[in-house]
Amino acid sequence: MMVLVPLLATLVLSACGSAQEGTVSATRPAAALESTALFGAFTFGGVWRGMDPIYELELDLGRRLDVVHWFTNWDNPYFPELVAMASQGGRRPMISWQSYDRSVEDIAAGKYDAYITEWARGAATAPGLLYVRPFPEMNGDWTQWSGDPEGLKRAWRRIVGIFDSVGATNVRWVFSPNVTDSPRVPENAMELYYPGDDYVDVLALDGYNWGDVLPSVGWRSFEAIFRAGYDRVTSLGAQPVWIAELASSNVGGDKSDWVREMFATTGFERIEALVWFNENKEADWRIDSDVATLHAFRQMLSAGTAVAAVR
Repeated sequence: MMVLVPLLATLVLSACGSAQEGTVSATRPAAALESTALFGAFTFGGVWRGMDPIYELELDLGRRLDVVHWFTNWDNPYFPELVAMASQGGRRPMISWQSYDRSVEDIAAGKYDAYITEWARGAATAPGLLYVRPFPEMNGDWTQWSGDPEGLKRAWRRIVGIFDSVGATNVRWVFSPNVTDSPRVPENAMELYYPGDDYVDVLALDGYNWGDVLPSVGWRSFEAIFRAGYDRVTSLGAQPVWIAELASSNVGGDKSDWVREMFATTGFERIEALVWFNENKEADWRIDSDVATLHAFRQMLSAGTAVAAVR
């Protein structure tokens, strides 16, 4: 999902995959995501409004977010105060770093080294781990950085090299393609954009249940949306997997049931975190889009850390 920051977002995603049953051990049942995955969110306004939207969401959920996600463009410097706020209480900050109006070839050629170096020096001062997601959804033709896998890999490696050179070893790099390639042609496969194990700490995916908002896609389960993409991305390396963006519409099915089924899903053993896209846009993706959906989240996340303990 492409987001113009601080407050304007643009979304053009496809959320489709093929259902394929995961294998379950005959001796030990597979663990459901509700018991194994961290839970986080991007929420409209977020850190740009002094964390108030995040605190409000946490109060609604009755627990702290494990991951706080936001978007920033290459027009913006590194904002240490935002990372410091998001890191409070043990939360993990994740920044989607969107290089609008900068070609991957120019980045790879060093045209923006000064900007990257300044950003990296700031990131090195973060109070803990900082998850950075460059070029999100690079296999989607709605992004400006799509279409040149070789150039993107060179740009990615140059960025990581600069961060390493200034001691920003606290940064964790998140490789996050869309769950399906767009266009679906061999030369745009997500695998072609992968810069290599030495440059990626977290493998990730983005996918959405559009329901009747996109009738050609329709209502799809978490399993149907993510299984094929998960199998592909986990073949790239042994890193943990985050679902860096996901959400469900409330048109075309029962969203509260969808949420419960998501958390009860098994067979995705390497998923470490689920990060919800909490905004009312092309669909009402919000956690509190209706009372029943919010109740489903509260029920399934009831084992989380109480928000009162970290405010």
